[in-house]
This record gives sequence, C-alpha cells and structure tokens, in this order.
Amino acid sequence: MLAGRVAIVTGAAGGIGSCIARTFADAGAALMLADLREQGAASVASSLPNARAVHVDITDPAAARRMAAATLDAFGKIDILVSCAGIDAPPGRAWELDDDHWRTVIDADLSGSWWCAKACIPSMIAQRSGRIIFIGSVASRRANRHTTVAYNAAKAGLNGLAIGLAKQLEPHGILVNTVAPGPTGNTGEPMSPQQIEAENELYPLGLGGPEPVAQACLYLAGPAGNWVSGTVLNVSGGRWHG
Repeated sequence: MLAGRVAIVTGAAGGIGSCIARTFADAGAALMLADLREQGAASVASSLPNARAVHVDITDPAAARRMAAATLDAFGKIDILVSCAGIDAPPGRAWELDDDHWRTVIDADLSGSWWCAKACIPSMIAQRSGRIIFIGSVASRRANRHTTVAYNAAKAGLNGLAIGLAKQLEPHGILVNTVAPGPTGNTGEPMSPQQIEAENELYPLGLGGPEPVAQACLYLAGPAGNWVSGTVLNVSGGRWHG
C-alpha cells in the first residue's frame, strides 16, 4: 500500500507513534522516526526494515527543518508526515497555573506540528504530492474538568490548522487531515485499572489501544485516502459522535 513512499513519524518513540511506524513499515514505507528521545526512536527503527531515526525538538523550527533535511538526505523525498509528537493532557485548572504552562502546552501540541509541517511542505510542493496527518484528540470537541484548557485549545487548533492548510495545499497535490483519538490506554501517562474502567464506561467501544489510530493514518496516507482532505477523522471509540 505504501511501497516506494517515504514517511516521517514524529513522536515515534511513544506508544501511538511507534504503532504508526510499525503499521506503515508493514505497508512498505521507508521511515524516518523522529523524537526528542532519539534513543527510543532508534530502538523502534532498529526493529523495522528501511527505517532510520533522528532527534527533533518539535518546538524548535530549526530542529524541524533539520529533521526534514535529514529525511531528504537519507531517502531523497518526503511523501508523508505524521505529526504525532506532543505532550499528554496535564491536569489542573488553567487559571491556577503559571503562564509558562500555557506556552509549553501550545508549543508542544499545536505549534510543534506546524513547524514540522512547514519544514516538509517545500519538498512536497516541488514533487506536487504529499500527505500531512496531524494527531489531534477528542479533547478538541469534548471537555474533561480535570484537564487543563490549554490542551483543549491546542488540539482544537490542530483541527483548524488542517482545515486551513488543506485549502492552500490541495492545488499542489497535498492532502492535510487530522486524526482525533480518545484515550488509547497506556500509550502515554500510565493509567490505573480504576481509570481504565472509568474510561471504558465512557467509551462504548472500549479503549482500543493505538492500533485504530495507526489504521486511520494508514487509510489517510494510502490510496483509499486520495479523496479525503481537510477533515477531522473521529477515532474515539464512540466517545464523540459527529
């Protein structure tokens, strides 16, 4: 399905990112696995065919450009970007947290995805094709009173980023979408059995793990996604309808 395609996956050392990487590798893609935790990304890359790892701090535009350049040096092109890197939803009432909290969450969960996309867009425009997939969250549409609003705002921003960017890039053959998962289980901060039980009560289809998210990305990256652009794909196990 992805034979001959080159994909960058950011956040590849994490549970969702590594699952996306393995799913894309099984589909035949060459991979550049990017993460702040370079050793973690390298470990995932070592288990896959035709995969390499690179360090990236997504909050640094220069680091995102180096990531794109390393991919072009290694593989000669960039066909797909899956922007998965970010931080988990921190707890807390936003007005009680310091100003740096807001900046940290927005930088990691919204601006970082933009810097990575911006770094890849020129080469995609030059080849007149590409897919950009942002990993958003059900938090863009559903609130949790224990989760800081900075996370809601950042993930909602990814929806808007995909919609606006898609409109500008479609004439260049580049499709942009967001995948919006709900909690996947223990792919981020570990969840206690009690938390998992509570989430399963909210999610009619249960906690599906990272695999449904990876399969949604594969759909958007592959031939089946040729006519899908500027959308937010709901992969939340029934938590959010619409």
